[in-house]
Amino acid sequence: MESPFTHNCIATGNSFLSRKKDVSQIAARIGNGTHTVIYEPPKTGKQSAVRMALEQFRETETRLVETDLLSVIDGKDLHDALAPVAEARSTDSSRTIVYIRNFQNILRFADWDRHVSALGREMQREDAPVLIITGSGVNAMEYIFQERKSLYRQYERVRLSPIDEKSVTEHIIKTFLRVGRVVDQRQAEYIYSIADGHPWYIWQIANSCFNLTKGYLSNSLLEEAVESLLYTHSVRFQSIVDSLSHYQLHFLRAVFDGISQASSTEVVSRYGLNSSANVHRIKEAMMRKEVIVIKDQDTPELIDPIFRLWLERYYFKTEKKFRL
Repeated sequence: MESPFTHNCIATGNSFLSRKKDVSQIAARIGNGTHTVIYEPPKTGKQSAVRMALEQFRETETRLVETDLLSVIDGKDLHDALAPVAEARSTDSSRTIVYIRNFQNILRFADWDRHVSALGREMQREDAPVLIITGSGVNAMEYIFQERKSLYRQYERVRLSPIDEKSVTEHIIKTFLRVGRVVDQRQAEYIYSIADGHPWYIWQIANSCFNLTKGYLSNSLLEEAVESLLYTHSVRFQSIVDSLSHYQLHFLRAVFDGISQASSTEVVSRYGLNSSANVHRIKEAMMRKEVIVIKDQDTPELIDPIFRLWLERYYFKTEKKFRL
């Protein structure tokens, strides 16, 4: 039987859980002609939220144009990818929406700011299309839109809300019950917590659990599903640590240990990071690699919750364990 927990396509309809407020915000901005920017970590539901918002305009005089910077390699690729913005025009009787994905890749180009400036000029036109710009490189997008203040005041950012735990656990339990299988409340909550609310990982674990059990889900099968997830992504996680320098690996351990004030004398000394200036360089490098983000008060955090779990169980091999 095909699993109802799909994680390899965009969530729509009944598969789209929670975030109704986010969808309403996106739709409202489209409706009033406001350009929207959304940047969140990979596979956290950006495209699903945008698609759900666009559904509200299906029966209206709206034209959708999509473009993607995923595979832009040279200047011609970038020009071709951004051309729809200049070519698309809204009219009195119809609205044109241009949806640009993977916008962080514009930083591949030395003259990226020139292209962004040209985009900004198009956005200021009275007949400009409504733009929805999304990106998965959170640090790269933060640099473009916050640090460099590109397109300043020409857009509004929508921050996606966490997927609601109650909605997720109820969906998992009800989906199992529909085919005569049982997962209890604590097990569903465990799936949510070990994935730290990350929808892509939640549905991968739920999918494995669904396929592994024929009746009641046992805790051992649930752990097998988690281990399967870690194994599936282990090559990717290994490549991350292999790309880090000696000092960056020491800093990774510091982040994993939950340090705050990363440049403090105590942290520099404890983790052998040489100097606060070196810590600054390390942070910049690891942010460019999208391994960490920096929160308030100079507190670094790992972006990927399952990468953290892999570090816990296989790389640093700590004694931390989630308990059912």
